[in-house]
Amino acid sequence: MRQVLGILAAATLVAAPSIQAQDKQSSPNVELTVYLLSGATQGTGTDDVPQDLSSAVKQLHGVFSYKSYKLSESFVLRGRSSGPQEFAHANTQGILPGTGLHYSFNYNRVRISPEKPRTIHIDGLQINLHTVTGSPSNRHNETVASIATDLDLGEGQKTVVGKSSINNAGDALILVIVPKVIE
Repeated sequence: MRQVLGILAAATLVAAPSIQAQDKQSSPNVELTVYLLSGATQGTGTDDVPQDLSSAVKQLHGVFSYKSYKLSESFVLRGRSSGPQEFAHANTQGILPGTGLHYSFNYNRVRISPEKPRTIHIDGLQINLHTVTGSPSNRHNETVASIATDLDLGEGQKTVVGKSSINNAGDALILVIVPKVIE
């Protein structure tokens, strides 16, 4: 009986350090706060965005000639960072309120630089806006706007990723992302 207990104790002592090593090597999560802004060529010139986006919108006014900006949608997407050879896809989708436009947002991989301040590398980021027509058994999607890129973001920094025209009037979808590392 003592030999069996001795073997079990030895197995437990050997297993404990490897579990701790796995915990130290586990990848942190990356949380992306995503803002979908619309830039309007016509209108009153009054912006409709939350206070925390006002500095970004002020910069947008200096770069683009849109009369006003409005927050169309925002969401948080959390995914695990991955190594150079692995992919950790993340995606979400929804409908922009008041427009009927559907969106799909995804990326292939997110990685975190080891040095501080940290840089978040996102591979294969893509957002598509599309219309959906037809019956449930015979749906058709038509892409209205799309942004696709690989990018590097500073942790906690609001970054305007890109813009895409959404109609003949020249209105635009503007993608703003703020990354955060969750350990």
